[in-house]
Amino acid sequence: MSNPIVSIRNITKRFGQVKALNDVSVDIKLGEIFALLGPSGCGKSTLLRILSGFETPTEGELLLDGDDMLPLKPNKRPINMVFQSYAVFPHMSVADNVAYGLKMEKVPLAEINERVKLALEQVHLSEYGARMPEQLSGGQRQRVALARVLVKKPRLLLLDEPLSALDAKLRDAMRLELVKLQESVGITFVIVTHDQAEAMAIADRIAVLESGCIRQVASPAQLYQQPVDAFVADFIGTIHTFKIARLTHKINTVDVETPRLGNITLPLSTVAENLQPLLASNTNSSDSLIDNLVVAVRPENINVLLDEPSHQTVSIKGRLGDIAFQGQHSIVEVILDQDRSITAIVTDEQAKALASASEQTPIWASWATDAMLLLPKDARELP
Repeated sequence: MSNPIVSIRNITKRFGQVKALNDVSVDIKLGEIFALLGPSGCGKSTLLRILSGFETPTEGELLLDGDDMLPLKPNKRPINMVFQSYAVFPHMSVADNVAYGLKMEKVPLAEINERVKLALEQVHLSEYGARMPEQLSGGQRQRVALARVLVKKPRLLLLDEPLSALDAKLRDAMRLELVKLQESVGITFVIVTHDQAEAMAIADRIAVLESGCIRQVASPAQLYQQPVDAFVADFIGTIHTFKIARLTHKINTVDVETPRLGNITLPLSTVAENLQPLLASNTNSSDSLIDNLVVAVRPENINVLLDEPSHQTVSIKGRLGDIAFQGQHSIVEVILDQDRSITAIVTDEQAKALASASEQTPIWASWATDAMLLLPKDARELP
């Protein structure tokens, strides 16, 4: 990586006996959109507040372009933040909202007018300067909030769940607006979200957090195609996992015995990269390692058939459950024994054929071996 704009080094944050962040380290590149993604309570908002200066870490360092940011108060950092609520002043016009921070800094009026004009152009609100916030849509108010921070020319822009207050259709449109805006202004964005689709659509790289720790940092494609463990794989999309009873590593393949799927020969390409050196050095893997391994498949790689498939694919027999129409595709539930089910994503035509069958009809879920992943349950527990 070239010199990062932000270096987060061994940051830990405690609230009493609770560790909200545990030894978090990550570098953020200049000019990228970097997303902090994870379930509620994972520490992503706490990390964003430490970046902004509203929280102080218990331990660790925070550098911006090599300068220590921790001694600086929020208003002294070249960092601005867009809050989830936007916090647009209802009694001020759009232009006055955008100009407010510059007026507080006593910037000359002529410069304020020029910078406000440019900021409104950047967010496509040039004709809205005289309007009051109540006359704007939710998406327009969000753009006012963005203009208000862009006008201050920050080196880093923080966004806390910036699209969560918008309806689904507007949220999709604003994702594209954010990407275009970032490309035009060139400022580094750090965005917090719990929405996987949002992070995947917007970010250049994503840090997946859980219980105050970073589980993986990678591009959206890498996270989806090469997750470090089953937690990341399941958080980025959906994945179905199966336990392993025995494993034997060969030169280009791995033989896996599973209680549910039987014996499977997997190509080496399906093995997580962090597992490959371990398996190569242990031809017959230990019980402790096997207990931390699963084989997995994503719903979009599963076919649902009314007739038993050939033995060239991996398959499991079940019963037809619910079929959920999603527009261009449908989600089919395959009910297995022991109160477990898996889902498959099928075309509209396939869904219609399955819907014509009676409920509880025996069906088969089937997929290719090279569509599977061999993953640790938790990469942190690997030897």
